[in-house]
Amino acid sequence: MRLTHISLIGTAVGAVFWGLSGTAAQALFQNFHFPVLGLLSIRMPAAGGLLLIIVRPKLPEFSSSSLVPLVMIAIFGLMGSQITYLSAIQFSNAPTATLLQFLFLPMVACYEALTGSLRWSVRWTITLILAALGTVMLIGLFSRSGLVILVTPLGLLFGLLSAVAAAYNAIASRKLVRTNGARWLTCWGFIIGGIVSLPFGAYSLLSYSMPASSLLELQVTGLVAFVVVFGTLLAFNLYLSGLKRLSATEVGVATSIEPISAAAAAYFFLGVVLTPFQYVGGALLLIAVAIIASQERREEETTVIQNAP
Repeated sequence: MRLTHISLIGTAVGAVFWGLSGTAAQALFQNFHFPVLGLLSIRMPAAGGLLLIIVRPKLPEFSSSSLVPLVMIAIFGLMGSQITYLSAIQFSNAPTATLLQFLFLPMVACYEALTGSLRWSVRWTITLILAALGTVMLIGLFSRSGLVILVTPLGLLFGLLSAVAAAYNAIASRKLVRTNGARWLTCWGFIIGGIVSLPFGAYSLLSYSMPASSLLELQVTGLVAFVVVFGTLLAFNLYLSGLKRLSATEVGVATSIEPISAAAAAYFFLGVVLTPFQYVGGALLLIAVAIIASQERREEETTVIQNAP
């Protein structure tokens, strides 16, 4: 199996974890009224600390040329995409937030086409159309009047901001991933982002009261642990690892499998039955991922990958 295919599979697995963690986060917000900033201030330093113990990456270089990009990605990319996405879930729901965040895909594709890092083709146009249409059909609600998406104003605002942050994260992270590795960027990005968010999160956690029942308290703890380990530590590592051998657009389309995992979680844990339109949408997303797997790499792209550490 080619390394690009392995990266594609890993990215898709990370997207599945994201979809499941989005459902877990929605349960925390709606069922237990857990604070968004509190969850963010737990997941980032906890995941970063675990990576620091397990991986023990080298220290960042204290120079403006290397430290500034790391801090920018940590705050506006990693932390920014998480806080806006979680806020979009809080003010709407996980499926709607996922749909809005996937607007980052055309943003990244247009950027790479304009900068010349992606050679546009009819195949890419078809792939993006399939991914976008599949996401809409999987998450949107179809009625006689057309597609209906229930979005509150704040949900819409944070959803759009999450798309911008995700696009920046995908584009800006690639260089650091190729020079230092995904685990290095994830570890220090989470630690820096966690330090920035900690004061705000600590304040919201101090005013939060855990459920009186020990069983409900265990559920809250389990959901938070799942978001930290699977939705943060593993998901972001797999996603950033994909950027080492895939373009940001390819990684973005591969992560379009995230709504499938979110829909499956909604079915098994919330009893939500998918409509025929949603099944068709999921199939279109899988077709888009399959097209990427068969996409021929550009010769100059392959040269960069072979020289990457």
